Amino acid sequence: MSVRIAFAAALKLLRTKRGLTQVELSKNLTQSHVSQIENEKTSPSLEAIIELARVLGLSPVALMALVCAAQDEVSAGDVLKIAEKDLQDIALLQASIPLEIEETPHPRVTAAAKMRSEVQALKEQGLSQAEIARKLGMAKTTVQRHWHRSD
Repeated sequence: MSVRIAFAAALKLLRTKRGLTQVELSKNLTQSHVSQIENEKTSPSLEAIIELARVLGLSPVALMALVCAAQDEVSAGDVLKIAEKDLQDIALLQASIPLEIEETPHPRVTAAAKMRSEVQALKEQGLSQAEIARKLGMAKTTVQRHWHRSD
């Protein structure tokens, strides 16, 4: 079963179980958008999923567990057990997720910064470009490039 069909089925089930009309479900969405989702004409955005779950009085995870259960023809409990195991396996079940991931510089950038630092240190010791190239095993043009950079 496709995700679109599964979402439509889960949404219709929840809406009727809650005794809501499409109009009542469409607080921050249009009724026609809710209708298109329920009639398998479109898939909801992440924002729409969160809004639909809010109006239905569920967590978005519960809504998506029902969708995945319908798609895979298993229970929502089975889907949640699998999700819990997956998160446990990657050590993220109990972790707080930072909003900003610290980016590490590319290895080449790190290597170039190290070379530049080595060249600058030897330059300060009074070595010539040719001497530094021999000492570090670098091409003279590489030494020259790092020689003139101060950052």
